[in-house]
Amino acid sequence: MIRKSGLTATVTRPVKGGEGSFFGPHATSETVVGSIPIEMKDLQPKDLAEIGADAVASVLPDSGIEEQDFVEVQGIRYRATNVKPQNLFGEVTHLYLHLELEKREVSDE
Repeated sequence: MIRKSGLTATVTRPVKGGEGSFFGPHATSETVVGSIPIEMKDLQPKDLAEIGADAVASVLPDSGIEEQDFVEVQGIRYRATNVKPQNLFGEVTHLYLHLELEKREVSDE
């Protein structure tokens, strides 16, 4: 189902300031994890509000996605706030994601 959806997402991971630097923090950046197949779920706004998400999706278990990664689907950028493995007969079949729209500050330039 995930591959048949025809959608792909670009996953990027924030690099915490100071990682890889002996002398302290440096500018925060992102690293591209890759492009993965994704299946976006259609939920009513009421249901999304109940779970505290702007969108939900499923990805393959080997996608490498982690909580706090950014997921861009069809030009819309989300942050993965919850990554839950889904099991069927003791095997992880997919990961269920709660996604929040990325909130960027707008500058007054």
